Amino acid sequence: MLSYVIAAALALAAKPVPVPAQTQERPPAGYESWGVCPFECCTYGEWTAEEDIDVHAARSERAPVVFRLRQDETVSAPTGVVVTERAWAVHVDRPVRDGYSRGGKEPQLALKRGDVVYALTPLGEGFYLYWYHGKVYESGLDMAAMPGVEGKDAKVVWWKLVRNTDGKFGWTRSDRFRNVDACG
Repeated sequence: MLSYVIAAALALAAKPVPVPAQTQERPPAGYESWGVCPFECCTYGEWTAEEDIDVHAARSERAPVVFRLRQDETVSAPTGVVVTERAWAVHVDRPVRDGYSRGGKEPQLALKRGDVVYALTPLGEGFYLYWYHGKVYESGLDMAAMPGVEGKDAKVVWWKLVRNTDGKFGWTRSDRFRNVDACG
């Protein structure tokens, strides 16, 4: 069952985001970043509930509760998805080589002063995934230093897929888990 759920989640992650013939300037509302852990040292794996947590059948607080985690109960968290409901604009203030493909070592873009990129989700330490002309890139050190990266107008929701010791799967938005931060 676990392999089926992970395979289904990864299949969804592999779906391309539809982009019109003309390059789309802004990312679509509800953009999904599958498998992303949105802060420094964030890791999926064995987590422990810090309090009682409802776990839903689907990624909605209105979805039926499939089980309830009790405080100090351990779960497996194989993956998650960060949904960008509203991206934030980052205005490039100087020429910069940036835009790494996931896992890539060389920047893909030569951005110039005045370019605008749209941050999708934080990755920690000022790094983030961003949208530029219909494609998603990972920021590098130079972009992390740009002003306005915090995105006070942004809205992202992190859904976690969890499995309890009975083998039941479900979704939660709760951030009340231990062992999520590998740095301590």
